[in-house]
Amino acid sequence: MKKMMTLAAMFAAVMVSFTACEKNGNNNGGGNNNDDSDDPGLESNAAIQCDGEYSDWEGLEGVVTATCPADDVAYEQFKTFKVYADEEFIHIFCEFDPEMTLVFVPYFDLDNDPSTGNNSKWSGAGYEGKAEGGVFEEVTTDDGPVQGAPQKWDPNFYLYTDSGTEKVLDAGMAVVSSLPAAYKNGNWAFEAAILREVVLEAYGIAEATQFTMGMYQYDLNWSCIGQLPCITYAQKDAGQLEPMLTITLP
Repeated sequence: MKKMMTLAAMFAAVMVSFTACEKNGNNNGGGNNNDDSDDPGLESNAAIQCDGEYSDWEGLEGVVTATCPADDVAYEQFKTFKVYADEEFIHIFCEFDPEMTLVFVPYFDLDNDPSTGNNSKWSGAGYEGKAEGGVFEEVTTDDGPVQGAPQKWDPNFYLYTDSGTEKVLDAGMAVVSSLPAAYKNGNWAFEAAILREVVLEAYGIAEATQFTMGMYQYDLNWSCIGQLPCITYAQKDAGQLEPMLTITLP
């Protein structure tokens, strides 16, 4: 309880520095029509603004990117995954095919040791933490769940334990996100900023200078439909291991 109160206080302190970020733009191919003017955004001097306009990612030094190969892969709907870290935030950008999409889940290798943790999703990496957040509402019908309206990605954060998972941060405590919206080539996109100090403290790695991460895209039945980074079947058959992205924290 004391730890959660401390994290909440840290979150509140950081949020004081936020300003409203809603901007009516075309998202380089799609508009963010969310009019929630009370939603907090990043400071105006941040390199990346969490406003659903993605031109500030272009040419920015330090961005780490994974893209989906054109074919010969297990999952095709997750097209581009970008990560950029600054002194306060871990920024992410996701471009994806929205059909049947429900949830995005990043997985974190917290100890930078690929031989530890769970390696069921990336053969060349192990992970100890994850965050689960929906980007569309799930609507229950007599015929099963259907995709509802888009919603901002606001995940719960979990730590893997010997007996399963333990929630370390609730939704609303660590992430600012743009509303997923049409982007280009029929794909959608969203961007988010993860409060670095709050999340690293919750995971017990407050002094970390580097970690690795990857992202899964799940459908309405929680079946994977997108994974980045990923490699082709041919690369797997050749014995190549599948890595996660390495994120260096300035």
